[in-house]
Amino acid sequence: MAAAALTLAAAGGAAWAGPWAYVTNQGSDDVSIVDGDRLTETARVPVGRSPAGVSVSDVAGRAYVSNPDGPSLSAIELASGRVVAEVALSGAAVGIATAPDGSRVYAADWYAHRLRVFDAGLAPVGHVEVGRTPAGIAISPAGDRIYVANRDDDDVAVIDAHRLQVLARIGVGEHPFALALTPDGHRLLAANVFSDDVSVIDLAEAREIARVPVGSAPYGIAFDGDGARAFVTNQHADSLSVIDMARLEVAATWPTAEYPEGVAWSPNRVWVVSWMEERLQVLDDTSGRPLGSVALGSNPRGFGNFLSHTAPPPAAAQ
Repeated sequence: MAAAALTLAAAGGAAWAGPWAYVTNQGSDDVSIVDGDRLTETARVPVGRSPAGVSVSDVAGRAYVSNPDGPSLSAIELASGRVVAEVALSGAAVGIATAPDGSRVYAADWYAHRLRVFDAGLAPVGHVEVGRTPAGIAISPAGDRIYVANRDDDDVAVIDAHRLQVLARIGVGEHPFALALTPDGHRLLAANVFSDDVSVIDLAEAREIARVPVGSAPYGIAFDGDGARAFVTNQHADSLSVIDMARLEVAATWPTAEYPEGVAWSPNRVWVVSWMEERLQVLDDTSGRPLGSVALGSNPRGFGNFLSHTAPPPAAAQ
């Protein structure tokens, strides 16, 4: 297929330090590429209709995007900032994730109640039936287990990645959406949009061991580097909850830009996507103090892993 062209924005000449952000703009049908060091949007990449989910894989060298109204998936090559693959879907995916080795892409089909599996070039590999309206996806560090939030069944499916079989269903709160694994892979968090809390799942025991109240309509989850803290965006509270993972309680609540959705962490920084204010906000990761922001496209979401530590070449970052 023909590669999508970039619309480049002006940027300075400072050396790259990263990270880079690839944020889906659902209202403008494109992805903003943001230089996180200079806090500058360097490009807009047109993709399919209403992009929402994103999974950046530095190993695969691509950012994978779900386009629910396409319905389709797109792959942006990190080295060029261009769309290099697309695949049409019969259903519509929001959640999307990439295997740790970059060999597989997983998309949660919202209407068909399936987890669809593709290779790195977005060629179909298979699928597995899950629960109703699957949303967020998490993958074990070894890549052998896939976890899918079944929003309308109030549970999480545990899937054998090799056999594509559901091994268990673990009950959580009301309408789980985002999922995130601790860096060691031992615990899984689920953001429960309707019950305004976060379920903590012990994966060795395959059960929910705690439920942490947060703000209204938790949407996204990110961990710091060692998994000591989880950062949870609260859409309707315009805030970010910081969960102490040792005590399993909220240690701080920080104000954010309006209607926060996607969230990511890098050393000393928390990155928050604001749907209503259409910007990527950067907070100090110890105090919550705003450090800056970048204007994005229309109605940005950034649902998933949107940070990359691979520098685009000069042609894609000027």
